[in-house]
Amino acid sequence: MTAVESSTAKVPQITNSSQTTESDQGLAAISGNVNAVWRAWWTWSPGNGTFNLQLPWNVIGTNSTVVITASEIDGNGNRLVGAAPFQVSSIAPGSGLVTFKISIGWSSPLPMRTDVLVFN
Repeated sequence: MTAVESSTAKVPQITNSSQTTESDQGLAAISGNVNAVWRAWWTWSPGNGTFNLQLPWNVIGTNSTVVITASEIDGNGNRLVGAAPFQVSSIAPGSGLVTFKISIGWSSPLPMRTDVLVFN
């Protein structure tokens, strides 16, 4: 589910992902105060403006710490640093998903990739 804050912009949609939404991936336990860490990425259809986006992933819980980065991608899905600023903010983990705000500061839609780290 996505919600757009600008009525003139097209909301980005997930186009690809590195992971299934299943948490049982045979990963080793982590020590200290972290029991598990997961990493995945998602590519999105082109967008520009500011949006509230959601990523469904059942490894995320309400007490998870979620780190999200975003960058522009080229036609092959490779990340690049272009002229447009990409900003991620307001990350809110929930039960089986994370909601976050993305702001793409460009006058035309750009494709992006989000990389996500989940600490439980």
